[in-house]
Amino acid sequence: MRGFTTTILFILAAVTLLGCSKEAPQDLFEQQQRKVLLNRGRLIQDLARPANVHAAKIEGVTLVRGLNGNGADEPPSTYQQLVLQDLQRDTEKKRTAKSQIASLDTAIVMLEAIVPPGARKGDRLDVSVKLLPNTEASSLQNGYIEDGELYQYLAVDTIRRGYQLGKVDGFVTLDPDLVEKNSPIAYKQGKIIGGAVVTRSRPIWLEIKEDERTAGVAQRIEDVINKRFSYTRAGYAGKKKVAQAKAGAARINLEVPEEYRDNIIRYVNVVCAISFFESTDELNERIDRLAEQLLVPENSEFASIQLEAIGSNNAKVVDAIERGLNSPNDMVRFNSAITSAYFNLRQDRQQTARILAEFARTNSTLRPASLAILSYCMKTSFDVDAELRKLLSDPNIETRYGAFYALRTRNPSDYMIQGENMANQFAYHCLNCGGAPYVHISQSRRPEIILFNADQIFLQGDIEVEANPRMTIRSEDDEIIVKRYEASDGVDEQRSVGFKLDDVVRAIVEIGGTYPDVVSFLTKAKSQKLIRAVNEDGTSGECPLAIDALPGNRASHFKKVRDIEAIAEREEARAKAEAAAKKPSVWSKMSPSNWFAKKEDAPGEFSLDEFDQLNSADDSDDQSNEPAIPSDSDPNSDALYLPDEFDLNEEE
Repeated sequence: MRGFTTTILFILAAVTLLGCSKEAPQDLFEQQQRKVLLNRGRLIQDLARPANVHAAKIEGVTLVRGLNGNGADEPPSTYQQLVLQDLQRDTEKKRTAKSQIASLDTAIVMLEAIVPPGARKGDRLDVSVKLLPNTEASSLQNGYIEDGELYQYLAVDTIRRGYQLGKVDGFVTLDPDLVEKNSPIAYKQGKIIGGAVVTRSRPIWLEIKEDERTAGVAQRIEDVINKRFSYTRAGYAGKKKVAQAKAGAARINLEVPEEYRDNIIRYVNVVCAISFFESTDELNERIDRLAEQLLVPENSEFASIQLEAIGSNNAKVVDAIERGLNSPNDMVRFNSAITSAYFNLRQDRQQTARILAEFARTNSTLRPASLAILSYCMKTSFDVDAELRKLLSDPNIETRYGAFYALRTRNPSDYMIQGENMANQFAYHCLNCGGAPYVHISQSRRPEIILFNADQIFLQGDIEVEANPRMTIRSEDDEIIVKRYEASDGVDEQRSVGFKLDDVVRAIVEIGGTYPDVVSFLTKAKSQKLIRAVNEDGTSGECPLAIDALPGNRASHFKKVRDIEAIAEREEARAKAEAAAKKPSVWSKMSPSNWFAKKEDAPGEFSLDEFDQLNSADDSDDQSNEPAIPSDSDPNSDALYLPDEFDLNEEE
């Protein structure tokens, strides 16, 4: 009995000791701080991945008007049903909705636009316009669209219309090249240049990896990004933070500073290269290593982005960049100049502007990136403005128009490039800047016509040009007659002008001509070799005409860099820009019989997050030979993607 009692007492004592030895629960704040300390020496890209950095396609169906009998009374269809529903939402249009659709002066068209990552509410986009397949409508010439709407669509079992992301207004401009080549589709598709207004911003963010999602880590990432970046916003005083933790500890929303808006990829890479936590000694050691790599041509791009992430408040970083600016190697100077431009340090502006202008003038590969950087960086520098004005007389038209575009982006009121608003139709610029005469037409971003050295450009020969079926430009004796038939009051209207091209353009607008009319006249006159110019040496010859001569498409290629602390590993280029633009239209994915569910089964409006997730997932469906960049949700993708040399001469 005594032994049994002793055993029971021993067991009770053991249980008591075990209970006493159990550790007290740790404070949650201490756990988060410990998590932060465990990430010492890491970069943001080790803890989070950029998300929503793909382009998104938005689409719509609407009515194009003003076709002057070239439209069609479309048979009943899903497209007609959508247009009818949209028209009937407007009280004034509801009564005449069916007759509007039936009119031969209208036609149903499909709209499509690409929303880039980081787009803000109020931004303008180009809109492509296409007639329906198998339509009886013959031409979009003279067509215009009022109150068109663009939505995000998803095609699953039914077509689902999400949030409205754009509003469309404007005249349809035909493709001059297709018209000149007599293409069978030349009059069945077109574009409204800058015709869509973004109605909902498209943000970018960082998605924190699942095993790192704590409040401490999220707060630390937010703090280090905001310490490096800030931005200004119209209507708000002072600087604003760019990073804000959202959705618990899973996401960091990012605003894009103004100077990075045209180079989202670089901004994302710089943010991902910011250090999460490191001591002063560790930082100095990293700067020394990067300063050496910057001077090695094959590593300079990688090193410049890493130094840019550290920022210009560090004197050692500034010294490293200044050494790079004085390097004899072109790539070292170029990459150092890009980082210097983003730093915008007063003492380096003149040298930076001179280096980038030199590459814009002499290097066709680096020209696009050089002009793009000069457009958005160092906006308070008179040195940059002076270098760009010199480029306006360069022999290369891409350099000249690129310099014009950069000056207009920096300051639309610059005395060298000030233009006129032609009847709210297009921007018109007559420049006297030296160099050879040139005519430039814009088919993207905004409707715009530029006459380089306008006083030297004139028309010559037997002129008989039809800008549209109701407007002609012809020569009679010693003058040119610009005539428009059947004006709004039923009376023909005309102007008599001289042979200067500037006078003819103004006359077309005065009698009610549109931007598409002016473009049509210029391209037809060019194909007939009627546009002539007096050169600087006094001789005359045919005047060149260019369309969209801005070099290429920024950030069209990417390369992969795996090791961010050592020499950058360059792998094959990977095409991703505007990937969504290459996808088939949402309409083509569905059988018309399944386009609409019954009313009681119809799904509700879906969220932007759902759309972006599915849009990203659809990238894997593209049957392109080019390998795709791993998506944000790819667990094996922890690589940093850097923009390749801006080879903007290659068309997509």
